[in-house]
Amino acid sequence: MKKRTTIRISAFLLCLCCAFFTSCKEDDGKGYVFGYDISSNPGSLDPQYASDRESYLIIGSVFEGLFRIGADGNAEKAMAESYTVSDDGLTYNFKLKQDRYWTDVNGYSKKVTAADFVFGFRRLFLPETRAPKASEYFCIKNSDKINSGEITDLSQLGVTAQGDYSLTIELQYTEPSFAMLLAMPAAMPCNEEYFIKAQGKYGLDAERTASNGPFYVKTWNYDAWSNNNNNLVLRYSDKYNEHDEVTPLGLNFFIEDNHITDFTDGTSQSIVLSGSKAKSYLDKNYIYDEFSTAVYGITMNTSNSIFRSDKLRYALLYATDTAELEMPFGYTVADGAVPPSVKNSLGSYRDVVGGKAVVKPDEIKAYTAYQSACAGIDKADLYSVNIIAVENRDEEIGESVKGILQQWQAKLGMYCSISYISESEYDEKLKNGDYTLALTRLNGSYNCPEAYLNSFTDNVNKYSAMNSDYSKLLEKASQAKDEKEEYELCRQAEKQLISDGRFIPVAYVTEYFISTKNCENIIYDAFTGQIDYRNALYFD
Repeated sequence: MKKRTTIRISAFLLCLCCAFFTSCKEDDGKGYVFGYDISSNPGSLDPQYASDRESYLIIGSVFEGLFRIGADGNAEKAMAESYTVSDDGLTYNFKLKQDRYWTDVNGYSKKVTAADFVFGFRRLFLPETRAPKASEYFCIKNSDKINSGEITDLSQLGVTAQGDYSLTIELQYTEPSFAMLLAMPAAMPCNEEYFIKAQGKYGLDAERTASNGPFYVKTWNYDAWSNNNNNLVLRYSDKYNEHDEVTPLGLNFFIEDNHITDFTDGTSQSIVLSGSKAKSYLDKNYIYDEFSTAVYGITMNTSNSIFRSDKLRYALLYATDTAELEMPFGYTVADGAVPPSVKNSLGSYRDVVGGKAVVKPDEIKAYTAYQSACAGIDKADLYSVNIIAVENRDEEIGESVKGILQQWQAKLGMYCSISYISESEYDEKLKNGDYTLALTRLNGSYNCPEAYLNSFTDNVNKYSAMNSDYSKLLEKASQAKDEKEEYELCRQAEKQLISDGRFIPVAYVTEYFISTKNCENIIYDAFTGQIDYRNALYFD
Protein backbone atom coordinates (compact mmCIF):
# COMPACT_ATOMS: atom_id res chain seq x y z
CA MET A 1 0.00 0.00 0.00
CA LYS A 2 3.04 2.26 -0.17
CA LYS A 3 1.99 4.15 -3.27
CA ARG A 4 -1.57 4.67 -2.01
CA THR A 5 -0.21 5.88 1.31
CA THR A 6 1.92 8.41 -0.56
CA ILE A 7 -1.11 9.62 -2.46
CA ARG A 8 -3.16 9.91 0.72
CA ILE A 9 -0.42 11.89 2.49
CA SER A 10 0.00 14.19 -0.49
CA ALA A 11 -3.74 14.83 -0.59
CA PHE A 12 -3.72 15.46 3.18
CA LEU A 13 -0.84 17.94 2.93
CA LEU A 14 -2.59 19.64 0.02
CA CYS A 15 -5.74 20.02 2.10
CA LEU A 16 -3.69 21.51 4.95
CA CYS A 17 -2.10 24.01 2.60
CA CYS A 18 -5.46 24.92 1.10
CA ALA A 19 -6.91 25.33 4.59
CA PHE A 20 -4.00 27.60 5.62
CA PHE A 21 -4.22 29.89 2.61
CA THR A 22 -8.03 30.02 2.49
CA SER A 23 -8.79 30.15 6.22
CA CYS A 24 -10.08 33.68 5.89
CA LYS A 25 -12.60 32.87 3.15
CA GLU A 26 -15.44 30.47 2.69
CA ASP A 27 -14.58 27.01 1.32
CA ASP A 28 -15.47 27.04 -2.39
CA GLY A 29 -15.06 23.27 -2.90
CA LYS A 30 -12.30 23.62 -5.50
CA GLY A 31 -8.84 22.09 -5.58
CA TYR A 32 -9.75 18.65 -4.22
CA VAL A 33 -8.19 15.35 -5.35
CA PHE A 34 -11.01 12.84 -5.91
CA GLY A 35 -10.47 9.11 -5.48
CA TYR A 36 -12.29 6.32 -7.26
CA ASP A 37 -11.79 2.53 -7.35
CA ILE A 38 -11.74 0.53 -10.58
CA SER A 39 -11.74 -3.27 -10.72
CA SER A 40 -9.02 -3.91 -13.30
CA ASN A 41 -6.19 -2.29 -15.18
CA PRO A 42 -7.42 -0.36 -18.24
CA GLY A 43 -6.65 -2.36 -21.36
CA SER A 44 -5.65 0.69 -23.41
CA LEU A 45 -6.13 4.45 -23.32
CA ASP A 46 -6.07 4.53 -27.12
CA PRO A 47 -9.66 5.70 -27.76
CA GLN A 48 -9.91 4.03 -31.17
CA TYR A 49 -8.80 0.67 -29.77
CA ALA A 50 -10.26 0.65 -26.23
CA SER A 51 -13.19 -1.61 -25.40
CA ASP A 52 -13.44 -2.09 -21.60
CA ARG A 53 -15.30 0.17 -19.15
CA GLU A 54 -12.17 0.92 -17.11
CA SER A 55 -10.50 2.34 -20.21
CA TYR A 56 -13.63 4.31 -21.11
CA LEU A 57 -13.68 5.83 -17.63
CA ILE A 58 -10.13 7.17 -17.89
CA ILE A 59 -10.48 8.20 -21.55
CA GLY A 60 -13.55 10.25 -20.61
CA SER A 61 -11.39 12.41 -18.31
CA VAL A 62 -8.30 12.58 -20.54
CA PHE A 63 -9.84 13.13 -23.99
CA GLU A 64 -12.55 15.40 -25.33
CA GLY A 65 -14.55 14.76 -28.50
CA LEU A 66 -16.90 16.93 -30.52
CA PHE A 67 -19.64 16.16 -27.98
CA ARG A 68 -19.85 14.92 -24.40
CA ILE A 69 -22.68 13.38 -22.37
CA GLY A 70 -24.35 16.04 -20.21
CA ALA A 71 -26.02 15.78 -16.83
CA ASP A 72 -29.38 15.08 -18.52
CA GLY A 73 -27.94 12.08 -20.40
CA ASN A 74 -28.03 13.83 -23.77
CA ALA A 75 -25.14 14.85 -26.01
CA GLU A 76 -23.87 18.41 -25.64
CA LYS A 77 -21.13 20.33 -27.45
CA ALA A 78 -17.57 19.84 -26.24
CA MET A 79 -14.74 20.46 -28.75
CA ALA A 80 -17.42 21.68 -31.16
CA GLU A 81 -17.92 25.43 -30.84
CA SER A 82 -20.91 25.22 -33.18
CA TYR A 83 -22.26 22.96 -35.90
CA THR A 84 -24.87 22.71 -38.64
CA VAL A 85 -26.63 19.74 -40.22
CA SER A 86 -27.83 19.66 -43.82
CA ASP A 87 -31.54 19.32 -44.57
CA ASP A 88 -31.11 15.69 -45.63
CA GLY A 89 -29.25 14.89 -42.39
CA LEU A 90 -26.18 13.62 -44.23
CA THR A 91 -23.65 16.42 -43.80
CA TYR A 92 -22.37 17.82 -40.49
CA ASN A 93 -20.20 20.94 -40.49
CA PHE A 94 -18.35 21.73 -37.26
CA LYS A 95 -16.51 24.82 -36.08
CA LEU A 96 -13.96 23.75 -33.49
CA LYS A 97 -12.78 25.59 -30.41
CA GLN A 98 -9.43 27.19 -31.13
CA ASP A 99 -8.12 27.20 -27.56
CA ARG A 100 -7.63 23.46 -26.98
CA TYR A 101 -4.18 21.90 -26.69
CA TRP A 102 -2.59 18.47 -26.58
CA THR A 103 -0.51 17.85 -23.49
CA ASP A 104 1.05 14.99 -21.55
CA VAL A 105 3.19 14.31 -18.50
CA ASN A 106 6.32 15.37 -20.42
CA GLY A 107 4.95 18.80 -21.32
CA TYR A 108 3.94 18.11 -24.93
CA SER A 109 2.07 21.11 -26.32
CA LYS A 110 0.30 21.50 -29.63
CA LYS A 111 -3.07 22.88 -30.65
CA VAL A 112 -5.93 20.49 -31.38
CA THR A 113 -7.08 20.91 -34.98
CA ALA A 114 -9.57 19.36 -37.39
CA ALA A 115 -6.73 17.22 -38.76
CA ASP A 116 -6.63 15.38 -35.42
CA PHE A 117 -10.25 14.32 -35.86
CA VAL A 118 -9.60 13.25 -39.44
CA PHE A 119 -6.65 11.12 -38.35
CA GLY A 120 -8.63 9.65 -35.46
CA PHE A 121 -11.47 8.52 -37.72
CA ARG A 122 -9.08 7.15 -40.31
CA ARG A 123 -7.45 5.03 -37.60
CA LEU A 124 -10.88 3.89 -36.42
CA PHE A 125 -11.65 2.33 -39.80
CA LEU A 126 -8.23 1.03 -40.83
CA PRO A 127 -8.42 -2.80 -40.81
CA GLU A 128 -5.08 -3.06 -38.97
CA THR A 129 -6.41 -1.02 -36.02
CA ARG A 130 -8.96 -3.77 -35.30
CA ALA A 131 -11.15 -1.19 -33.62
CA PRO A 132 -13.93 -3.03 -31.73
CA LYS A 133 -16.44 -0.20 -32.20
CA ALA A 134 -15.74 0.60 -35.88
CA SER A 135 -19.01 -0.93 -37.13
CA GLU A 136 -21.05 1.44 -34.97
CA TYR A 137 -19.79 4.30 -37.17
CA PHE A 138 -20.42 2.74 -40.58
CA CYS A 139 -22.93 5.50 -41.21
CA ILE A 140 -19.91 7.65 -42.19
CA LYS A 141 -19.32 7.76 -45.94
CA ASN A 142 -17.09 4.90 -47.20
CA SER A 143 -16.16 3.82 -43.67
CA ASP A 144 -17.34 0.24 -44.15
CA LYS A 145 -15.46 -0.12 -47.43
CA ILE A 146 -12.25 1.19 -45.87
CA ASN A 147 -12.69 -1.16 -42.92
CA SER A 148 -13.15 -4.16 -45.24
CA GLY A 149 -10.15 -3.15 -47.40
CA GLU A 150 -12.28 -2.49 -50.47
CA ILE A 151 -11.11 1.14 -50.43
CA THR A 152 -7.47 1.88 -49.54
CA ASP A 153 -7.48 5.60 -50.35
CA LEU A 154 -8.23 7.15 -46.94
CA SER A 155 -9.00 10.53 -48.49
CA GLN A 156 -12.31 9.00 -49.62
CA LEU A 157 -13.50 8.73 -46.02
CA GLY A 158 -16.33 11.15 -45.33
CA VAL A 159 -14.35 13.05 -42.68
CA THR A 160 -12.41 16.05 -43.98
CA ALA A 161 -10.74 19.17 -42.60
CA GLN A 162 -11.74 22.50 -44.11
CA GLY A 163 -8.87 24.40 -42.53
CA ASP A 164 -7.47 24.06 -39.02
CA TYR A 165 -10.74 24.56 -37.16
CA SER A 166 -13.48 23.46 -39.58
CA LEU A 167 -14.48 19.82 -39.88
CA THR A 168 -16.97 18.17 -42.22
CA ILE A 169 -18.45 14.71 -41.68
CA GLU A 170 -20.49 13.18 -44.52
CA LEU A 171 -22.81 10.25 -43.86
CA GLN A 172 -23.98 7.60 -46.31
CA TYR A 173 -27.25 7.28 -44.41
CA THR A 174 -28.91 9.19 -41.58
CA GLU A 175 -28.13 8.16 -38.00
CA PRO A 176 -30.54 9.52 -35.33
CA SER A 177 -27.98 8.85 -32.58
CA PHE A 178 -24.99 10.35 -34.39
CA ALA A 179 -24.38 13.14 -31.84
CA MET A 180 -24.36 10.50 -29.10
CA LEU A 181 -21.85 8.42 -31.07
CA LEU A 182 -19.59 11.46 -31.41
CA ALA A 183 -19.39 11.63 -27.62
CA MET A 184 -18.05 8.07 -27.35
CA PRO A 185 -14.32 7.22 -26.98
CA ALA A 186 -13.96 5.82 -30.51
CA ALA A 187 -14.76 9.29 -31.94
CA MET A 188 -12.02 11.11 -30.01
CA PRO A 189 -9.28 12.97 -31.92
CA CYS A 190 -5.75 11.58 -32.32
CA ASN A 191 -2.64 13.65 -33.03
CA GLU A 192 -0.73 11.93 -35.85
CA GLU A 193 2.68 13.27 -34.83
CA TYR A 194 2.26 12.07 -31.24
CA PHE A 195 0.86 8.70 -32.35
CA ILE A 196 3.84 8.00 -34.61
CA LYS A 197 6.36 8.94 -31.90
CA ALA A 198 4.66 6.51 -29.51
CA GLN A 199 6.01 3.67 -31.70
CA GLY A 200 3.15 1.26 -31.22
CA LYS A 201 2.67 1.97 -27.51
CA TYR A 202 0.15 4.80 -27.79
CA GLY A 203 -2.15 4.82 -24.78
CA LEU A 204 -0.28 2.05 -22.95
CA ASP A 205 1.57 4.15 -20.36
CA ALA A 206 1.59 7.69 -18.97
CA GLU A 207 4.56 8.76 -21.11
CA ARG A 208 2.73 7.86 -24.33
CA THR A 209 -0.79 9.04 -23.59
CA ALA A 210 -1.69 12.46 -24.94
CA SER A 211 -4.56 14.49 -23.52
CA ASN A 212 -6.79 17.14 -25.05
CA GLY A 213 -9.26 16.98 -22.16
CA PRO A 214 -9.49 18.45 -18.65
CA PHE A 215 -6.96 16.01 -17.11
CA TYR A 216 -3.74 14.29 -18.18
CA VAL A 217 -2.19 11.04 -16.97
CA LYS A 218 0.65 11.87 -14.57
CA THR A 219 1.52 8.32 -13.49
CA TRP A 220 0.20 4.85 -14.31
CA ASN A 221 1.40 2.01 -12.09
CA TYR A 222 0.28 -1.58 -12.46
CA ASP A 223 1.82 -4.86 -11.33
CA ALA A 224 -0.32 -7.87 -12.18
CA TRP A 225 1.39 -9.89 -9.42
CA SER A 226 0.71 -7.39 -6.66
CA ASN A 227 -2.43 -6.00 -5.06
CA ASN A 228 -0.59 -2.84 -3.98
CA ASN A 229 0.66 0.26 -5.77
CA ASN A 230 -1.76 -0.15 -8.68
CA ASN A 231 -3.19 3.21 -9.68
CA LEU A 232 -3.55 5.96 -12.25
CA VAL A 233 -2.92 9.51 -11.11
CA LEU A 234 -4.51 12.26 -13.21
CA ARG A 235 -3.94 15.98 -12.75
CA TYR A 236 -5.79 18.92 -14.25
CA SER A 237 -4.53 20.39 -17.53
CA ASP A 238 -3.24 23.99 -17.24
CA LYS A 239 -3.96 24.60 -20.92
CA TYR A 240 -7.56 23.40 -20.66
CA ASN A 241 -8.10 25.28 -17.42
CA GLU A 242 -7.10 28.58 -19.05
CA HIS A 243 -10.33 28.61 -21.04
CA ASP A 244 -12.69 26.21 -19.23
CA GLU A 245 -12.23 25.99 -15.48
CA VAL A 246 -11.38 22.57 -14.07
CA THR A 247 -12.33 22.66 -10.39
CA PRO A 248 -10.55 19.53 -8.99
CA LEU A 249 -6.77 19.47 -8.65
CA GLY A 250 -6.76 15.87 -9.84
CA LEU A 251 -8.15 12.35 -9.81
CA ASN A 252 -6.69 9.18 -8.27
CA PHE A 253 -7.97 5.89 -9.71
CA PHE A 254 -7.10 2.87 -7.54
CA ILE A 255 -7.01 -0.53 -9.25
CA GLU A 256 -8.32 -2.97 -6.65
CA ASP A 257 -11.35 -4.87 -5.39
CA ASN A 258 -11.90 -3.18 -2.02
CA HIS A 259 -14.45 -0.71 -3.39
CA ILE A 260 -16.79 -0.68 -0.42
CA THR A 261 -13.95 -0.47 2.11
CA ASP A 262 -12.33 2.44 0.30
CA PHE A 263 -15.63 4.27 -0.02
CA THR A 264 -16.45 3.77 3.64
CA ASP A 265 -13.04 4.98 4.87
CA GLY A 266 -13.02 8.03 2.57
CA THR A 267 -10.29 6.92 0.14
CA SER A 268 -12.84 7.19 -2.67
CA GLN A 269 -15.74 9.63 -2.74
CA SER A 270 -18.09 7.75 -5.10
CA ILE A 271 -19.09 4.18 -5.81
CA VAL A 272 -21.48 2.29 -8.11
CA LEU A 273 -23.57 -0.38 -6.39
CA SER A 274 -26.71 -2.39 -7.06
CA GLY A 275 -28.95 -4.77 -5.15
CA SER A 276 -28.50 -5.38 -1.43
CA LYS A 277 -25.01 -3.84 -1.47
CA ALA A 278 -26.56 -0.50 -2.40
CA LYS A 279 -29.53 -0.64 -0.05
CA SER A 280 -27.66 0.07 3.20
CA TYR A 281 -26.04 3.18 1.72
CA LEU A 282 -29.35 4.62 0.50
CA ASP A 283 -30.60 4.64 4.08
CA LYS A 284 -27.58 6.61 5.27
CA ASN A 285 -26.46 10.18 4.77
CA TYR A 286 -25.23 9.86 1.17
CA ILE A 287 -26.33 11.39 -2.11
CA TYR A 288 -27.07 9.21 -5.11
CA ASP A 289 -28.51 8.95 -8.61
CA GLU A 290 -30.19 5.81 -9.89
CA PHE A 291 -30.18 4.34 -13.39
CA SER A 292 -31.77 1.32 -15.01
CA THR A 293 -29.32 0.62 -17.83
CA ALA A 294 -28.84 -3.15 -17.57
CA VAL A 295 -31.15 -6.09 -18.14
CA TYR A 296 -30.81 -9.74 -17.15
CA GLY A 297 -32.19 -12.52 -19.28
CA ILE A 298 -31.75 -16.18 -20.16
CA THR A 299 -29.96 -16.70 -23.47
CA MET A 300 -30.38 -19.99 -25.35
CA ASN A 301 -27.49 -21.28 -27.43
CA THR A 302 -29.18 -21.97 -30.75
CA SER A 303 -26.00 -23.54 -32.11
CA ASN A 304 -26.46 -26.27 -29.50
CA SER A 305 -28.29 -29.32 -30.83
CA ILE A 306 -31.04 -29.00 -28.21
CA PHE A 307 -31.96 -25.36 -28.66
CA ARG A 308 -31.61 -25.40 -32.41
CA SER A 309 -35.19 -26.63 -32.15
CA ASP A 310 -37.56 -23.67 -31.88
CA LYS A 311 -40.08 -26.00 -30.22
CA LEU A 312 -37.95 -26.34 -27.08
CA ARG A 313 -37.29 -22.59 -27.04
CA TYR A 314 -41.03 -21.93 -27.26
CA ALA A 315 -41.68 -24.44 -24.48
CA LEU A 316 -39.38 -22.63 -22.05
CA LEU A 317 -40.61 -19.23 -23.18
CA TYR A 318 -44.30 -20.02 -22.63
CA ALA A 319 -43.56 -21.84 -19.36
CA THR A 320 -41.86 -18.73 -17.92
CA ASP A 321 -43.99 -16.38 -15.84
CA THR A 322 -41.71 -13.65 -14.47
CA ALA A 323 -44.67 -11.84 -12.90
CA GLU A 324 -44.76 -14.62 -10.30
CA LEU A 325 -41.12 -14.12 -9.27
CA GLU A 326 -39.99 -12.46 -6.08
CA MET A 327 -37.41 -9.85 -7.01
CA PRO A 328 -34.56 -8.71 -4.73
CA PHE A 329 -34.04 -5.04 -3.91
CA GLY A 330 -33.02 -3.02 -6.96
CA TYR A 331 -34.46 -5.43 -9.53
CA THR A 332 -37.79 -5.21 -11.37
CA VAL A 333 -39.46 -7.68 -13.72
CA ALA A 334 -38.33 -7.11 -17.31
CA ASP A 335 -40.68 -7.19 -20.25
CA GLY A 336 -38.08 -6.44 -22.92
CA ALA A 337 -34.40 -6.44 -23.82
CA VAL A 338 -34.08 -2.64 -23.57
CA PRO A 339 -34.10 -1.17 -20.02
CA PRO A 340 -36.11 1.89 -18.87
CA SER A 341 -33.23 4.44 -18.78
CA VAL A 342 -32.78 4.31 -22.56
CA LYS A 343 -34.38 7.48 -23.87
CA ASN A 344 -34.31 10.25 -26.45
CA SER A 345 -36.28 13.46 -26.98
CA LEU A 346 -39.49 11.40 -27.27
CA GLY A 347 -38.97 9.99 -23.78
CA SER A 348 -38.08 6.57 -22.41
CA TYR A 349 -38.04 3.82 -25.02
CA ARG A 350 -40.07 1.57 -22.73
CA ASP A 351 -42.75 4.23 -22.23
CA VAL A 352 -42.96 5.06 -25.93
CA VAL A 353 -43.15 1.53 -27.35
CA GLY A 354 -45.14 0.10 -24.43
CA GLY A 355 -44.12 -1.92 -21.43
CA LYS A 356 -46.34 -4.98 -21.74
CA ALA A 357 -44.79 -8.41 -22.18
CA VAL A 358 -44.43 -9.52 -25.80
CA VAL A 359 -45.32 -13.14 -24.99
CA LYS A 360 -47.82 -14.13 -22.30
CA PRO A 361 -47.25 -17.35 -20.31
CA ASP A 362 -49.34 -20.24 -21.59
CA GLU A 363 -49.05 -23.66 -19.95
CA ILE A 364 -50.90 -25.47 -22.74
CA LYS A 365 -48.68 -23.99 -25.48
CA ALA A 366 -45.60 -24.67 -23.35
CA TYR A 367 -46.46 -28.34 -22.74
CA THR A 368 -47.49 -28.96 -26.37
CA ALA A 369 -44.25 -27.43 -27.67
CA TYR A 370 -42.22 -29.43 -25.14
CA GLN A 371 -43.76 -32.74 -26.12
CA SER A 372 -43.14 -31.95 -29.77
CA ALA A 373 -39.53 -31.02 -29.05
CA CYS A 374 -38.87 -34.14 -26.97
CA ALA A 375 -39.76 -36.35 -29.93
CA GLY A 376 -36.53 -35.32 -31.61
CA ILE A 377 -34.22 -34.86 -28.61
CA ASP A 378 -32.20 -37.46 -26.73
CA LYS A 379 -33.29 -37.60 -23.08
CA ALA A 380 -29.64 -37.55 -21.97
CA ASP A 381 -29.21 -34.16 -23.66
CA LEU A 382 -32.21 -32.77 -21.82
CA TYR A 383 -30.72 -33.85 -18.49
CA SER A 384 -27.52 -31.92 -19.28
CA VAL A 385 -29.24 -28.53 -19.59
CA ASN A 386 -27.61 -26.02 -17.25
CA ILE A 387 -27.54 -22.22 -16.87
CA ILE A 388 -24.10 -20.68 -16.48
CA ALA A 389 -23.80 -17.43 -14.51
CA VAL A 390 -21.02 -15.19 -13.18
CA GLU A 391 -20.00 -15.72 -9.57
CA ASN A 392 -19.89 -12.70 -7.24
CA ARG A 393 -22.18 -10.83 -9.65
CA ASP A 394 -25.29 -12.82 -10.50
CA GLU A 395 -26.18 -14.59 -7.24
CA GLU A 396 -28.94 -12.19 -6.14
CA ILE A 397 -30.92 -12.37 -9.37
CA GLY A 398 -29.97 -16.05 -9.58
CA GLU A 399 -32.27 -16.68 -6.63
CA SER A 400 -35.16 -15.29 -8.69
CA VAL A 401 -34.09 -17.35 -11.71
CA LYS A 402 -34.47 -20.46 -9.56
CA GLY A 403 -38.18 -19.61 -9.50
CA ILE A 404 -38.21 -19.90 -13.30
CA LEU A 405 -36.48 -23.28 -13.10
CA GLN A 406 -39.16 -24.44 -10.67
CA GLN A 407 -41.82 -23.32 -13.17
CA TRP A 408 -40.14 -25.35 -15.93
CA GLN A 409 -40.03 -28.40 -13.69
CA ALA A 410 -43.65 -28.05 -12.57
CA LYS A 411 -45.12 -27.29 -16.01
CA LEU A 412 -42.86 -29.38 -18.25
CA GLY A 413 -41.17 -31.91 -16.01
CA MET A 414 -37.81 -30.54 -17.13
CA TYR A 415 -35.00 -30.17 -14.59
CA CYS A 416 -32.33 -27.46 -14.90
CA SER A 417 -29.70 -26.03 -12.54
CA ILE A 418 -27.46 -22.94 -12.27
CA SER A 419 -23.66 -23.06 -12.15
CA TYR A 420 -21.68 -20.02 -11.00
CA ILE A 421 -18.27 -19.68 -12.59
CA SER A 422 -15.61 -16.96 -12.82
CA GLU A 423 -16.24 -14.12 -15.26
CA SER A 424 -13.23 -15.13 -17.37
CA GLU A 425 -14.47 -18.74 -17.62
CA TYR A 426 -17.98 -17.49 -18.40
CA ASP A 427 -16.68 -15.26 -21.20
CA GLU A 428 -14.61 -18.12 -22.59
CA LYS A 429 -17.62 -20.46 -22.69
CA LEU A 430 -19.71 -17.86 -24.49
CA LYS A 431 -16.89 -17.21 -26.94
CA ASN A 432 -16.55 -20.94 -27.72
CA GLY A 433 -20.28 -21.73 -27.63
CA ASP A 434 -19.66 -24.18 -24.80
CA TYR A 435 -23.00 -23.76 -23.02
CA THR A 436 -26.70 -24.58 -23.33
CA LEU A 437 -28.22 -21.64 -21.39
CA ALA A 438 -26.57 -18.49 -20.02
CA LEU A 439 -27.80 -15.92 -17.53
CA THR A 440 -26.89 -12.83 -19.54
CA ARG A 441 -26.47 -9.25 -18.35
CA LEU A 442 -26.93 -6.82 -21.25
CA ASN A 443 -25.26 -3.41 -20.93
CA GLY A 444 -25.60 -0.90 -23.75
CA SER A 445 -22.42 0.97 -24.65
CA TYR A 446 -24.43 4.12 -25.26
CA ASN A 447 -27.94 5.49 -24.79
CA CYS A 448 -29.72 3.83 -27.71
CA PRO A 449 -31.98 0.75 -28.06
CA GLU A 450 -29.81 -0.64 -30.87
CA ALA A 451 -26.90 -0.82 -28.43
CA TYR A 452 -28.80 -3.64 -26.67
CA LEU A 453 -30.58 -5.30 -29.58
CA ASN A 454 -27.38 -5.52 -31.64
CA SER A 455 -26.15 -8.08 -29.10
CA PHE A 456 -28.14 -10.68 -31.05
CA THR A 457 -26.88 -9.95 -34.55
CA ASP A 458 -24.50 -12.34 -36.29
CA ASN A 459 -21.57 -9.91 -36.14
CA VAL A 460 -21.78 -9.89 -32.31
CA ASN A 461 -23.31 -13.17 -31.15
CA LYS A 462 -22.70 -16.10 -33.47
CA TYR A 463 -24.26 -18.65 -31.10
CA SER A 464 -27.61 -16.98 -30.49
CA ALA A 465 -27.82 -14.67 -33.48
CA MET A 466 -31.17 -13.81 -34.98
CA ASN A 467 -31.95 -14.13 -38.68
CA SER A 468 -31.26 -11.60 -41.41
CA ASP A 469 -34.73 -10.03 -41.10
CA TYR A 470 -33.88 -9.03 -37.54
CA SER A 471 -30.55 -7.50 -38.59
CA LYS A 472 -32.24 -5.61 -41.42
CA LEU A 473 -34.72 -4.06 -38.97
CA LEU A 474 -31.86 -2.80 -36.81
CA GLU A 475 -30.01 -1.57 -39.87
CA LYS A 476 -33.11 0.39 -40.89
CA ALA A 477 -33.42 1.71 -37.33
CA SER A 478 -29.88 3.09 -37.47
CA GLN A 479 -30.80 4.79 -40.76
CA ALA A 480 -34.22 6.06 -39.63
CA LYS A 481 -35.30 9.52 -40.69
CA ASP A 482 -36.23 10.45 -37.14
CA GLU A 483 -36.35 9.13 -33.56
CA LYS A 484 -39.99 8.01 -33.81
CA GLU A 485 -39.23 5.73 -36.75
CA GLU A 486 -36.09 4.46 -35.01
CA TYR A 487 -38.10 3.45 -31.94
CA GLU A 488 -40.77 1.72 -33.99
CA LEU A 489 -38.23 -0.35 -35.93
CA CYS A 490 -36.46 -1.30 -32.69
CA ARG A 491 -39.81 -2.32 -31.20
CA GLN A 492 -40.39 -4.68 -34.13
CA ALA A 493 -36.91 -6.16 -33.76
CA GLU A 494 -37.31 -6.59 -30.00
CA LYS A 495 -40.64 -8.36 -30.53
CA GLN A 496 -38.97 -10.76 -32.99
CA LEU A 497 -36.14 -11.47 -30.55
CA ILE A 498 -38.36 -12.36 -27.62
CA SER A 499 -41.00 -14.21 -29.67
CA ASP A 500 -38.23 -16.40 -31.08
CA GLY A 501 -37.26 -17.53 -27.57
CA ARG A 502 -33.52 -16.92 -27.88
CA PHE A 503 -33.60 -14.42 -25.04
CA ILE A 504 -36.09 -14.49 -22.16
CA PRO A 505 -36.07 -11.14 -20.30
CA VAL A 506 -35.95 -11.60 -16.52
CA ALA A 507 -35.11 -8.38 -14.68
CA TYR A 508 -34.07 -4.77 -15.10
CA VAL A 509 -31.23 -3.77 -12.81
CA THR A 510 -31.12 -0.46 -10.95
CA GLU A 511 -27.59 0.86 -10.43
CA TYR A 512 -26.88 3.56 -7.87
CA PHE A 513 -24.08 6.08 -8.27
CA ILE A 514 -23.47 7.00 -4.64
CA SER A 515 -21.29 9.87 -3.37
CA THR A 516 -20.48 11.35 0.01
CA LYS A 517 -22.61 14.34 1.02
CA ASN A 518 -19.57 16.63 0.60
CA CYS A 519 -19.60 16.19 -3.20
CA GLU A 520 -21.32 18.27 -5.86
CA ASN A 521 -21.40 18.39 -9.67
CA ILE A 522 -20.11 14.86 -10.37
CA ILE A 523 -21.80 13.55 -13.52
CA TYR A 524 -22.02 9.79 -14.09
CA ASP A 525 -22.89 8.18 -17.44
CA ALA A 526 -24.30 4.77 -16.57
CA PHE A 527 -24.02 3.53 -20.17
CA THR A 528 -20.26 3.99 -20.62
CA GLY A 529 -19.30 4.16 -16.95
CA GLN A 530 -17.61 7.51 -17.55
CA ILE A 531 -17.57 10.13 -14.79
CA ASP A 532 -17.33 13.84 -15.58
CA TYR A 533 -15.30 15.52 -12.83
CA ARG A 534 -14.62 18.81 -14.68
CA ASN A 535 -16.79 20.89 -12.33
CA ALA A 536 -16.75 18.59 -9.31
CA LEU A 537 -16.61 20.21 -5.86
CA TYR A 538 -15.80 18.85 -2.42
CA PHE A 539 -16.71 20.76 0.73
CA ASP A 540 -14.97 19.91 4.00
